[in-house]
Amino acid sequence: MAYLFLKRPRDGVNENVELEKHIPELHVLISTPFHPAYVTAERIKKAKNLQLLLTAGIGFDHIDLKAAAAAGFTVAEVTGSNVVSVAEDKLMRILILVRNFVPGYNQVINGDWNVAAIAHRAYDLEGKTVGTVGAGRIGRLLLQRLKPFNCNLLYHDRLKMDSDLESQIGAKFEKDLDAMLPKCDIIVINMPLTEKTA
Repeated sequence: MAYLFLKRPRDGVNENVELEKHIPELHVLISTPFHPAYVTAERIKKAKNLQLLLTAGIGFDHIDLKAAAAAGFTVAEVTGSNVVSVAEDKLMRILILVRNFVPGYNQVINGDWNVAAIAHRAYDLEGKTVGTVGAGRIGRLLLQRLKPFNCNLLYHDRLKMDSDLESQIGAKFEKDLDAMLPKCDIIVINMPLTEKTA
């Protein structure tokens, strides 16, 4: 059985070239949404032996699901394999926005530094109210990572956390989303887009 796992590109290696070289002999292809092999209809036609497309993470944007179904391939995901990465990425994005990082970075790249121009739109996270819409695996991890910043933490979810966990994290459940949103300085959405969440 031939399989190929495409991960972060190595120096000097084009993962798509590797895929093209091996796709006719593959039985299993493992990819990730962050470093994907785009499994297009054209590639699916070349994959005469392929039986399983596995994505390590959440999402299928990089797989032509209709073509895979028509070819009889099984497409599956390893749910939860990247929850820590996603929670940390969300924390990083909050800090980048709150601290006005990108304009400061652009100033430095251009050989300038005007701290006043950056600081007037930069804020401390401490004391801010951060609300998460969705407190599943990723939302809980994000709330846990925000706790040391001394934020006021709110969350809205269809399920309330266990009271011990809620107390440990320091987050307050908000049953009414419309009531929570105006209380927040920062809002993070941690849920999939479905018909119910649209």
